[in-house]
Amino acid sequence: MKKIFGLMFSVSLILFLIAGYLAYSNHQFQRDAIHAKGQITDLRYSYNADSSSEVWFPEVTFTDNTGKRIVFESSTGRSNYRDRMGDTIDVIYNQNDVTSAKINDTVGIYLGAFICGGIALVFLLIGGAGLWLMNSGKRHQRLIQNGKPLVATIVSVELNEAIQINGRSPWRIVCQWLDPQSGKVFLFNSANFYYDPSPYIKEENITVYVAHNNVKKYHVDISGFPEKA
Repeated sequence: MKKIFGLMFSVSLILFLIAGYLAYSNHQFQRDAIHAKGQITDLRYSYNADSSSEVWFPEVTFTDNTGKRIVFESSTGRSNYRDRMGDTIDVIYNQNDVTSAKINDTVGIYLGAFICGGIALVFLLIGGAGLWLMNSGKRHQRLIQNGKPLVATIVSVELNEAIQINGRSPWRIVCQWLDPQSGKVFLFNSANFYYDPSPYIKEENITVYVAHNNVKKYHVDISGFPEKA
């Protein structure tokens, strides 16, 4: 499983690089392109059965800087092109390659970069979260084996409102420990419970394993609580 999450994370980085390259290339093209006034001379209708949406792809006719008449079909379509037959529209193209002509529309020009970046973000979230959870489990295991055990007092059981799944937040146990040397009180939060653990708390104290050189690296031992079915 770790290999799969690692692969997804690596793919996300590659896709982000591709998205960045596409965005930069399109920015350069848009900045250096020649502008011309074009006219929508035809519309190609397309129906997407999966999303039940209608899309219209405009055919645009314009005259380049040499006086040559150019006709091209936009690679991106929209539903609002339906009623724009005959409209004048801004066209941009590379003076050395009129086949690069596009409608001067920011969304259309950067669509590939947006899509690539969106896919990269999904892969990053899934792969990154998976790796973090797996590494977190290993860190907790190391703390149990090599960390310093402390006896903390259970203060409360609260909802972790920073997380919501289907509109509901998980519970966590909050406990505290008084450092006798510094006189400071440290608060610790357990891992998330996806049921209310309150009825299963039999004692007021709970064990917390902390790193020897950093109390902020800790693991609250909840191994005595039942697992959610």
